[in-house]
Amino acid sequence: MSFGHEIKSLLSGWKATAVLLTLTAAAMAAATLIEARINPTAARAVVYHSWWFGLLLLLLAVNFMLTAHRMRLARRRRWGVLLLHYGLAVTLAGAFVTHAWGYEGYMHIREGETSNRMMTTDRSVREVPFEITLNRFTLSRYQGSQSPSSYESDITIRYKGKERNRKIYMNNIARVGGFRIYQSSYDRDERGTILSVNHDPAGTALTYAGYALLFAGLVASLASRKSRLRTLYRSLGTTVRLLAVAGLLLSAGCSADAGSRTSDDVPDRAIAARFGALPVQSLDGRIEPLGSYASEVLRKLYHGERYRGMNADQVLLGIVTDSARWSREPLIRLDSKPLREALGTNRTHVSFAELFDGVPPDGYRIGKQAEAVYAKAPAERTKLDKEYLKLDEKANILYGLLGGRTLRIFPVPDSDRWLAPGERSQNMTATDSARTVELFGRLVRASVSRDTTEIGRALDAVRRYQTEFRPGLHSRRITAELLYNRLSPFRWAMRGYLILGAALLGAALWEIFGKNRRRATRIASIAAAAVAAVFAWQTFGLGLRWYVSGHAPWSNAYETMVYVGWATVLSGLVFARRSRLAPALAALMGGVALFVSNLNWLDPQITPLVPVLKSYWLMIHVSVVTASYGFFGICAACGIASLAATAFGRNLRELRAINEMAMIVGLALLTAGIFFGAVWANESWGRYWGWDPKETWALITMFAYALATHSRHIPRLDGPFAFDVLSVVCFSTVLMTFFGVNYYLSGLHSYGHSGGVSLTVPLIGASVVIALIAAAAGRYFKTSKKR
Repeated sequence: MSFGHEIKSLLSGWKATAVLLTLTAAAMAAATLIEARINPTAARAVVYHSWWFGLLLLLLAVNFMLTAHRMRLARRRRWGVLLLHYGLAVTLAGAFVTHAWGYEGYMHIREGETSNRMMTTDRSVREVPFEITLNRFTLSRYQGSQSPSSYESDITIRYKGKERNRKIYMNNIARVGGFRIYQSSYDRDERGTILSVNHDPAGTALTYAGYALLFAGLVASLASRKSRLRTLYRSLGTTVRLLAVAGLLLSAGCSADAGSRTSDDVPDRAIAARFGALPVQSLDGRIEPLGSYASEVLRKLYHGERYRGMNADQVLLGIVTDSARWSREPLIRLDSKPLREALGTNRTHVSFAELFDGVPPDGYRIGKQAEAVYAKAPAERTKLDKEYLKLDEKANILYGLLGGRTLRIFPVPDSDRWLAPGERSQNMTATDSARTVELFGRLVRASVSRDTTEIGRALDAVRRYQTEFRPGLHSRRITAELLYNRLSPFRWAMRGYLILGAALLGAALWEIFGKNRRRATRIASIAAAAVAAVFAWQTFGLGLRWYVSGHAPWSNAYETMVYVGWATVLSGLVFARRSRLAPALAALMGGVALFVSNLNWLDPQITPLVPVLKSYWLMIHVSVVTASYGFFGICAACGIASLAATAFGRNLRELRAINEMAMIVGLALLTAGIFFGAVWANESWGRYWGWDPKETWALITMFAYALATHSRHIPRLDGPFAFDVLSVVCFSTVLMTFFGVNYYLSGLHSYGHSGGVSLTVPLIGASVVIALIAAAAGRYFKTSKKR
């Protein structure tokens, strides 16, 4: 055997895969610690840009290709797995091309000036084959506020004797001569712009080709009849699919009611309902009931559906008619402990007045911090920076609503626009403008005097004004949306799926460990029928949302996850005859999907405050990656349950099958989510990978679970006990990605070293898991020796 053949044989082995994945993951983890302890430059110099790390990635790419050849995937027609292996290899090749030949930098241009030079990231000046003239820089601010809402550069590009005008703003880029130009930042005097310039045509094309192969491989491998997922599913007979409620125990933390306390001066519920039925124009131009807008506002500000026993209609009516009182109500949620520490409070909610040292809008406490963050390039903003922007957004939303300054309830004659009280338009006469002020003032005066009869008359007067200029405005669609808001179909469906999943788990455990299995089977059948009923309810909710919105209900991240939950439950019901407990897994996955959608629903986008976060790629990226964490949580719970069963002398093979199924789906979601995020980053600021600790640990998580899903091929890791241990240990990478990066590492997604996060609970949990693994190991090896 030749030396070259020996090297090829060594690199194509599963041991090589395990070693390379482990070494690469360990190197990346070390780099994040170096970045936290020293700085990002040191991490790049020591690890990311070193020759040996590049060699590791090259060997990984070679290993992926050789393994695919050794497994004879093409001959066996395993096209999905083949595309996955080749896609990973091509993606790594694209990263190498980007590192070797790609470059990026910035162009700083003042209004009226022209430039053909860029400052590269290594501080050298480089000429580009085109010229850019900044005609005008525009910074838009919130009404009545100094906080920026968006910014754009009106430029002229001259290239090869031709010129064209373009507007550059976040997520809207220009391409010229193999270069991509992005809006990055601006000068403090708002007379100059900072554009990010990226040149990497070959690396980007190769990397995107790798992404396309990956996505095609993921879809094909999951859909194939020969896939590992299908094989595992067929191995499950009529015994239990225990996976279901493990996810419930980990994931089903439904948001609690914001509070049940009532206030002495609360708007009348019936009057508030009439207020909520009034149409209003949202910022994106949609005509919707005020109740929908009120719900969005309350969820955005408070992260809850009720405030001290009041519903959203009552809260918004109070805000717009009694600004003095409601400016002192703690409506604004502070999302993180570092932000609370920066503001000198330990409370989770503060009032609008507490954000000011003087009389609003003077003395804005976070004004300087927000302004400094806006001036930063989006790629340079830390997690705490983004928290300041979120708080600034909430403050501006509430500021605009106090007194009704941004409540667009008055239609403009012969126009699609609606205006807030007192706003002027070319199509609106001074008399009509004064009339809107009088109508709204009448509502405010009646609300202050608590005269419910007069409040009702004032609302009727506003409604008459609306129908005067918009006949037929109060349509069936508005009524349907009010019904949709009242029913909250997806929230109830989420609870139903998770509770029924718990019932199925109880029945399954009873069937395995109990004596009266016939009763357990009866309970499981009833729960499966109940799942079908909840599914019908969710289907009704989807149809109602479709009718209300006028488009198919999968146009954003929230709707997409609701649809994923619906499709998941449908698949479980389709296979219900094959296994009477098939709906258990589907119910849990549907519940997890609806729970993830609820996280996005609790933080709706109301204003265009952070343009970089408008991208549809980002919404999909966050939803898909978050969904994968739910599956990995199920894997950890299944692993712990299986280890506990092993410690008690039981062998739950079907639980391991479900564990592996969940792991495969989770890995597919995480892989897709990572590369969706890369596409978003590349389209937003010209860099699809930057070795930020968050994205690095997401990649480490992907490597860890890739090793676990392939452990059956690796000697000494191919046993059931090793798989159980891996499914638990790998979850530590998820916890690190989700929590550790936020609090203990530096980076764009982190809060920095907060120092206030207690390690007591994690250490106790880790100790319990270690003790359980030790007990299971003793039992496992004792049983193995007897055999």
